[in-house]
Amino acid sequence: MLNRQVLGGQIANLIVIAAPRTLGELRKHYHQKGSAVLVGEIPKDLTRRSAQEIENVVPPPS
Repeated sequence: MLNRQVLGGQIANLIVIAAPRTLGELRKHYHQKGSAVLVGEIPKDLTRRSAQEIENVVPPPS
């Protein structure tokens, strides 16, 4: 689904947040064009975290 949205031009900038092991698995499945929109990866497990905690981890847009 993510690759489809990237290829369809629905995603301009992408930050992927996932547990380190999951992030490693996701990288194996990124389409080449996904690299063009990928602006960051955060290797953290943020399940059970509040929205505020997640916002504090994500860098502000530049």
